[in-house]
Amino acid sequence: MRIFDASIAALVLAAFPLAGGVAAPVIVPPAATTASPTAPAVTPVSPTASALTPVSPTAPAAWVIRNATTQITLFGTVHALPKDFVWLKPVVAARFDAADTLVLETIIPPDPSTLAPLVAALGMRPGLKPMAQRLPPAAAARLPAAAAAAGLPLPALDQMREWLAAIALSEGTLTKLGITADSGVEPALTRRARAQTKPIIGLETPEQQLRYLASLPDADQTALLVETIGNMPTAEADAGKLVALWRTGDVDTISSEFDKEAKASPNLMRVLLIERNRRWADWIVGVMRRPGKVFIAVGAGHYGGPDGLLALLAARGLVAERLVDPALQGAAAVPAPTGR
Repeated sequence: MRIFDASIAALVLAAFPLAGGVAAPVIVPPAATTASPTAPAVTPVSPTASALTPVSPTAPAAWVIRNATTQITLFGTVHALPKDFVWLKPVVAARFDAADTLVLETIIPPDPSTLAPLVAALGMRPGLKPMAQRLPPAAAARLPAAAAAAGLPLPALDQMREWLAAIALSEGTLTKLGITADSGVEPALTRRARAQTKPIIGLETPEQQLRYLASLPDADQTALLVETIGNMPTAEADAGKLVALWRTGDVDTISSEFDKEAKASPNLMRVLLIERNRRWADWIVGVMRRPGKVFIAVGAGHYGGPDGLLALLAARGLVAERLVDPALQGAAAVPAPTGR
């Protein structure tokens, strides 16, 4: 479970604290909002001519889509970061402050513990075999060390379905490294939005997000857990690498990293990335039909590659312009997303 698409993990930890997991900040959900997927007539902004976009080494990627009456800012997030990690640049802050509405992947209810029964119902099941008996021998042999690294007792894992165990191990390990969901991008944006009395919209409900993993076939859940156990010895290095990619706005490389992981479970890639990206792209097309300024913040892993939001939006006639801070012009450059 990577920190670039771990909103579901953050949701689980808020509702159902696990092994040192921390609860997310209180978020007041707005009324449900929908948008027509019908394609609007738009005047897209052409991308910059250069094949390389000047980006600061500490400037996460953001884009703007606009027509005569509507502006949408797209921002790639990480759902967990070290405490006091500084990432909000003036150019992004200005776009956020000018927006009418903040859009996130989901909104955690004011009392996250109200979701605990749902997490338990979807992630725990009476009569399960011990976890070690549900894993291939090599993964089972690594399980005790993985549980110890995450600060989890083995009996706790034995009560969990594989998808929940994967989150518990992954997030427990990241938490011990000082990388937590309450230090992620979404809580900071939420606090800023609430201070400005800005409406907040969730693209999905918490139950939808939980069911993405809970509805996976057992074989895919096992593959996710096996991969999580295998990645734990390099968790610190992997997290550092991915945060560095995020800070440079290199969404294509982030997408490539997701592609590598997808080999373990193509179903997981389809459910968590491809299908969600298509729905979100259709929703964004509908939003472009209404006047206003909207700031959309979803995981950075959703943007790059042929199935990423940027490519899907371009196919729907919406070309995203990379947002560049004028103060950072001439800094290190990374390739612009290719839609490969």
